[in-house]
Amino acid sequence: MPAPSRRPCLPSRCRLAVVLALAAGAAHAESGWKASGDLRMGYVASESRARSGAGSDADSLRARLRLRLRGELGGGWHASGRLAARLDSEQDDTQFWMRRYAPGPSGLEDGQGTIDEAYLEYRPADARWRLRLGRFQAAWGLDDVMKKSLDQNDSSNFDITWTDGAWLQWRPGDDWTAHLVLRHNDRRGPTGSLRPPLAFDHGGSRVGVLAVAESTTAIGPLVQRVVTLNWLPSALHPYGVADPRVEDYLAVTTKATAQWPLGAGGTTLRLGGELGYAPRTPRREAVGSGAGSAGSLSWQASLNVIDLVPGHDLALVYGRVADGWLLSGDFRPNDTLAEVRWVWRASEAWQFDARLRRREEIDLPAGVPHARRDDDLYVRATWRF
Repeated sequence: MPAPSRRPCLPSRCRLAVVLALAAGAAHAESGWKASGDLRMGYVASESRARSGAGSDADSLRARLRLRLRGELGGGWHASGRLAARLDSEQDDTQFWMRRYAPGPSGLEDGQGTIDEAYLEYRPADARWRLRLGRFQAAWGLDDVMKKSLDQNDSSNFDITWTDGAWLQWRPGDDWTAHLVLRHNDRRGPTGSLRPPLAFDHGGSRVGVLAVAESTTAIGPLVQRVVTLNWLPSALHPYGVADPRVEDYLAVTTKATAQWPLGAGGTTLRLGGELGYAPRTPRREAVGSGAGSAGSLSWQASLNVIDLVPGHDLALVYGRVADGWLLSGDFRPNDTLAEVRWVWRASEAWQFDARLRRREEIDLPAGVPHARRDDDLYVRATWRF
């Protein structure tokens, strides 16, 4: 793999980082408000084989910087705002992205920054429910080392995505929490993770619904149970986004993790699994995977050894995602994924990760000689402050 070219951080490239740093300094000066943030930086590299058999590779240094300011407004109301930027040694320029949609399914592109949180939250005296309005982060991944999800999982890895809308949380009892998220999707595109041929140009498609029931109350070895339902009315273009015919897109997932102690030294074995099903899927011609109706069943399974030695975790995950599954930022449609990850939790502030991953296409159109395959790795450090 050739060595990456490195370009100096010119003033235009550093502008976003300077703005974020100044905002953090101002936040610390305000009484009654709390500033926090995180900096994630690392080396990423990849090798790819196209359907034609041609190979390519790339590597770079990458960083994600996020700075949050939150506080109490009184009367049960709270507010939070956060600036976020994604930077890369191979980026072409910088841009502050302030639109109601994201550039792509992974959210911001390299060199872009945005406000990825800006919300009001009402927390009444009855602590069993709360309401959040505005722009926020929402994620329901497996409770394992990698925390991947087949559906909603804002801002994983170096990505910056967000959700615009309303989020109601309700605890009817001590064991379960119910969530209802009404998500606004702009006619020009969503705010991340929703993939074509989902499109939102139809007037009835602008508001999507996500309903979640989750419990983290331990029952024997089970430590997490989640059921999600995603409904995107009039958003699926089964024959491609250029075709005016639309259908509702509905997807259901179930997620669970279980754990068992391994010996007396604190080491724990944790197993996780997720299953997703979408009853209506696009035509394979619309997603470039062949002919007929696209697949609807997707799954992932993980094996995690927590505290293999104190502070060190080791994890494996394998997933198989159908070409008709269009909701995930962690998994591409029509792919298998195999990944191994090591995590060192050095302190409350510092965490170090290393990952190896292979992704490969499942279904191909007739006459295509090779399945697309991507191998990638990263070594990264995360500092929370």
